[in-house]
Amino acid sequence: MEGCSYYLAMVLVQLIYGGSNILIKFSLAKGLNPIVFVVYRGIRKQRPSLSFSVAAKNFVLALFGTTIHLNVFYAGLAYTSPTVACALSNVLPSLTFLMAVLLGYILCPFLSLA
Repeated sequence: MEGCSYYLAMVLVQLIYGGSNILIKFSLAKGLNPIVFVVYRGIRKQRPSLSFSVAAKNFVLALFGTTIHLNVFYAGLAYTSPTVACALSNVLPSLTFLMAVLLGYILCPFLSLA
């Protein structure tokens, strides 16, 4: 049973992902704006003092970080089903590997050894 705990944990994580996608789809169908959902998700309880450096880092993270990913994900979820969202989230590691191979990040170290 000890060897099965990792598999059971992964099944539990996938069920939680699927349940959250279903709940988000219901709230988007009821009229929740995806951008508002991303803003609510990004609110932190403890904030650092606002200096120019912190404001610049927040701007860059909001522009290129998780925010753009979540906005695109929730906008897509508003038009598709939670099943598609779960299926595509499982494809992301393989797509990341293919992009790394195409861009030469994986094979270049191995090619230099030959």
